[in-house]
Amino acid sequence: MKYAITILLSILTFSASAQHRHHGHHHNNNNHWGWVAPALIGGAIVYGATRQSPPPPPVVYPQPALPPAPYGYHYEQILDANCNCYRWVLIQG
Repeated sequence: MKYAITILLSILTFSASAQHRHHGHHHNNNNHWGWVAPALIGGAIVYGATRQSPPPPPVVYPQPALPPAPYGYHYEQILDANCNCYRWVLIQG
């Protein structure tokens, strides 16, 4: 879908810049920069349409209150790579 929108906007941008041609009249004002603004606008639209979204942050599920850690142990919250979520683990020390 993004590809189709990108192509459509590109065609509209280039056709808008081509509409101001005067056939049969030769003006010698050397103004050859009329394509810059449509090209910049079209480039910004194409960049915005084709840009990937950032990955979602890891999911944090609220945990019920943990029991007190045994003597010599403590709890740490680590990121589990299997589920891309945080887990409370019991660490010795």
